[in-house]
Parts: sequence; C-alpha cells; structure tokens
Amino acid sequence: MRVAALTMSYNEPVWAGAWARHYAGQLGAEHCTMLDHGSDDGSVEGLPVRVRRLARSALDEAWRVSVITEAVRVLLRRYDAVIYTDVDELLVADPRHYAGLLEFAAAAREPVVTAIGLDLHHLPDQEAALDLARPIGAQRKWVRFSAAMCKPVLVRRGVEWTPGFHCCNAPMALDRLYLLHMRYADLDAGLQRLARTRKQAVVDPAGLAHQRVSDAEFAAMMRELAELPRVESPLDPVRAPLLGWLNQLRASRAARAAEFYKLDLGLAGDTLWRLPAAMRALI
Repeated sequence: MRVAALTMSYNEPVWAGAWARHYAGQLGAEHCTMLDHGSDDGSVEGLPVRVRRLARSALDEAWRVSVITEAVRVLLRRYDAVIYTDVDELLVADPRHYAGLLEFAAAAREPVVTAIGLDLHHLPDQEAALDLARPIGAQRKWVRFSAAMCKPVLVRRGVEWTPGFHCCNAPMALDRLYLLHMRYADLDAGLQRLARTRKQAVVDPAGLAHQRVSDAEFAAMMRELAELPRVESPLDPVRAPLLGWLNQLRASRAARAAEFYKLDLGLAGDTLWRLPAAMRALI
C-alpha cells in the first residue's frame, strides 16, 4: 500500500513543521508534499518533506480547491491512496485497531473516507504555551467534537471538494480515523496566526471571517471553550457519547443532500473529552 500526504501552506511557522513531522513519521518523508503558497518567513525551509513552490497570490478558496484536486489526481497515478489535510490538521488512526495510517488505508473499505473531526483545545489558564520541542500530545489532552472537521480526507479516486474541503462528491464514510484540528491548540500560536490572516489578501473576505476576528474575540472564545465540562469518555464511534454526535452528523447530511455544504458545519460538542493516551502519543 502506497499512501501520499498533501497539504498547502503559507507562512505557518508552527504548523508547517508539525504537519511535516507527523506525516513523515507515519508515511515516510518521501511520500509527503507541501505546496507552499509563497511563504517568506522561512517556515518551509529544512522541512523533512517535499516542498513545491507556488507563486504568491490573493487567497482564493475556489483556486485552492482546484489546485489540490489536480495535485491529488496526479498523485493517484503513482499511489494507491492520497491524504489531503490543511496544514493544521493531523490524522491519526485508532491505535487500538491499526498500527498507523498505512494499515488503516490498506484496510479501508470505501474509496473515500471521512475523518471524525476533533478540535484539540488549549486551556490557557491551566496549561503552558505549546513547546514545539516536545510532542504536542504530551502537552494537550482535551478535545471537542466538530462536524466542520469531519472532512473527506483519504481518497483512492479523484474527487471534487467544496471550498474548505468539508464535503466532496462522494458518500460520507466514517471509520476509526480521527482528524485533530490544531487551531485552538495554543492561544499564543492562534493569535500570531490571526495577525497574519487578518492582513492576508483574499478574494472573498466574507468566506474567511473566522480567520479575521480580533485578538480579544479569539482569546475570549478560547477561554469560554476551556470552561466547557470535561468528561472521561470512550472515544469510540460505535459507543456513546461519540456515536450520538455522529448520528447527528449523519442526520444533518441526510437533510442537506441538495445543498452546497452537505452537513451542518455548526454542529459541535458541548463538552471536552480527554483524548486517550495512546492517541496523544501519536502527535
């Protein structure tokens, strides 16, 4: 089984390195490609993956989807499967069932697999700032279910994604594959990223409003989420409480079959769950 990983990055001093280390460790550095959209901060220098340079332009989500769609089609000429995630998204296969992403991909029954989306949360008043010299999983342990992060990320055939990569022209097939979203994994890193994204030239600013909020709004949201109830729960897609959220996700998908975004992107957990130690060890 040959599996490639692909992402796109622009001035991501925190997550470009984290993405490269994670997928190089899972798949082999030679099978990982980062499309660099004109970084000028040194964030892609010396990474242990292939870096393909793209000329800088205003961010256009439709253009980004088209570039990724074509890149995936090209990779599928040489690979059995391709993983696409944003640069702040790390995939892990349930370690109770799979040795890693390669084993998961080999066992996957569907040609397109949708990950179970989880936001990894920083508790700013209780946890130190993220130290990139240490494993992320040793410093963060609380996650929240996020329908917006339940993305079709592992494909064996070419697909057409919607902007944001939340949906594609394939049925939603969930399995024991988890997407850990890092946007909320560190308050300082989040604020630094916002300072860039607020200034970034974009074709449709309204479509990226969440990337242009004020520092005060972002910090308040982070602290509010950190106050959600924390529970110990089995992270299992066939058992409560995760099963209940996945059933809501499936219901939202069925209700939106004719819509552009075929799921409720606002569906999100009302508690924080402790990420199992075996999964934390993978990031």
